[in-house]
Amino acid sequence: MPADLHAHPAPAQLSPAATPAQLDFFYRIGLTARRIFPAIADLASNEVYVFASAIAFNALLAFYPFLLLTLLTCRELLHWSAGVETTFFLLKAAYLPVAEDFIVRNLRVALDEHASRGVALFSVVALIFTSAGIFTPLELALNRAWRVKRPRSGWKSQLLAMALVPACGAGFLAIVALTAGLQWLATQTIGSVGGARAASLAALVVAKALSLPIAIGMLFGLYMVLPSERPAARRVLPMAVWVGLLWEVAHYIFVALLPLINFRKTYGPFYVTVSLVMWAFISSLLLLLGANLAALDAASGAARPKRNEQAETA
Repeated sequence: MPADLHAHPAPAQLSPAATPAQLDFFYRIGLTARRIFPAIADLASNEVYVFASAIAFNALLAFYPFLLLTLLTCRELLHWSAGVETTFFLLKAAYLPVAEDFIVRNLRVALDEHASRGVALFSVVALIFTSAGIFTPLELALNRAWRVKRPRSGWKSQLLAMALVPACGAGFLAIVALTAGLQWLATQTIGSVGGARAASLAALVVAKALSLPIAIGMLFGLYMVLPSERPAARRVLPMAVWVGLLWEVAHYIFVALLPLINFRKTYGPFYVTVSLVMWAFISSLLLLLGANLAALDAASGAARPKRNEQAETA
């Protein structure tokens, strides 16, 4: 009998099965895509609108005292004139979306007035209390996102908010110190070739890239500390990274669109205030979007084992 009649066909090569880690990775990507639309839709609710408006209003109230407190710390406590100038440089080049020269000029005047008459303890406490106003509506908004049932009492919230002011100030001072060091390094290396302007630009670009992790760390800290019930860090950290990156992109888009919106034509001399409030409102929406996604991710993670148990028993 011919040999080929007894030959058996070679078994087909089976593709290796996906590992549980791979399956979980793709599952989470698909789940995030399905969750992002409800999270964005939630931003259009009346409750979120009220929270975002309150955060933006208090951000405007806290903005000037916080900067003044930071500048006073650099000048009076640290005796660091380079830190003062670097703060002004960052405000003009990186952070303020509108009227940079006007705001920096008035900050210089306020700083000189405090320096001439001395800094009283009452003034420092008043600045801290005013700067802390932004954290109360932010805490309530994060409690809503995480479905917190037992919020903090009023005095505990105020104490936490006042403690967060120096913590955020320390984070901002770290960015200032990093930028000042890079400016000095760029002046020593690039300044002799490309001039002071090229050195400042190079230092700003590198400082923005290196300070982004600090800003993300500050966002992560707010997400973790402000809610009355502490969320899981592994749920919060990815959202803090995404919100930090999205905030940077949104800042450049907002600055590019400001001439087209032309608030000056509509609001006249109040266009600076309106522009700052609008940017604070957009920033608060981005922050709440990250909280919504993290909370939905946590709720889905808690529901997934139950679905698996039901599938196994079925």
